[in-house]
Amino acid sequence: MVEELPKYAFDTFLINSAGTAGLLETPDGTVGFSKWVSPKRTRSYPFERIYKTYNAPKIITVIPIIKDEGRDGDLDKIQASTISWMNLLNIYIVLGYYDHALASRRYTGKITRQQLNEVHVRAQIVEILAYKQSALHWNRSLIEDRFRATFEQSLDSYTSISQQTNVPVHEQRGLRAYAADLEQDLQQFWIRSLRGSRGAALRESRTIHALEYLGDGYKGIFELENYLGGTYHLTADEILTEDGVTIIQESKNASRHALASPSDIRDGLFKLILFANIDRLEIELGELTFRTRLKLTGLGVKGLLRLPCTNEALAGFLVENRSVFKARHLDSIAKLRLEVAHNQKLEVEIRGNP
Repeated sequence: MVEELPKYAFDTFLINSAGTAGLLETPDGTVGFSKWVSPKRTRSYPFERIYKTYNAPKIITVIPIIKDEGRDGDLDKIQASTISWMNLLNIYIVLGYYDHALASRRYTGKITRQQLNEVHVRAQIVEILAYKQSALHWNRSLIEDRFRATFEQSLDSYTSISQQTNVPVHEQRGLRAYAADLEQDLQQFWIRSLRGSRGAALRESRTIHALEYLGDGYKGIFELENYLGGTYHLTADEILTEDGVTIIQESKNASRHALASPSDIRDGLFKLILFANIDRLEIELGELTFRTRLKLTGLGVKGLLRLPCTNEALAGFLVENRSVFKARHLDSIAKLRLEVAHNQKLEVEIRGNP
């Protein structure tokens, strides 16, 4: 499901003018990069962007440490669970901060068109290009050695932005205390942040969005632990059982089309990378045998196709839906068939929504 990415020469690379994902051409080889528009994962499609770069030999992702949209807008800061995702998937984090913005013409209490400090981002990329250890080690040292300085630089920049735009930003006393506490005890940052991610997972497990079709099972909460003992919480859209096998399922519904958009599909696939690589899955009763599945439901689709499948099954499904699927849908289905062929822990199910 990867589309062709733009290529950038590192000598002239600028993060603010670059696309949301691409390939950096350096003297030492190619590096895949993506950038987040907010440290909060639900603000856009950051996982979809990272998925596009996942074939690159080395992968970096640029995340703003804080995003303050002004007193009347959102305030988000990076969470430990995001760092854990990147650690487990061997993705190098570049911690950025915004140092330029404009007052919104539409909302008096908001700022817009925020730009990252180019020098700060570029310096970290240079270091990563020469770095020989894993992303996990880089990310840990980044948090331990530079988190507070970058955090406070971000707050100082927002103070300057507020003065320049005459737009009040959020009160910073609590944020600065948060940064100070972090320096005193890094472990407390993880405990507080992970407690927050668990609460978010619990809330998410009780929420069914209007465009979701969750007709197979129940949302489930996972507590994941990596080999270094790091623990974090996240949800899967659906948990169900088939013939004694637990299915961890991400679901993407298209309410107006026959198939979800490529961005939605890539977002679901990226989340399943982590679920598919769980070494051991347990509940109180013991260990579970499991598989992962991406369920795609769409308008007007007849029958059911489960990938991997035989050529005959695919041909029959496409004939039955010849008036439903457009060329772009057929292209996605063909790519998904390759995806499951190369990733044997993954299944894809395509069927109609009610």
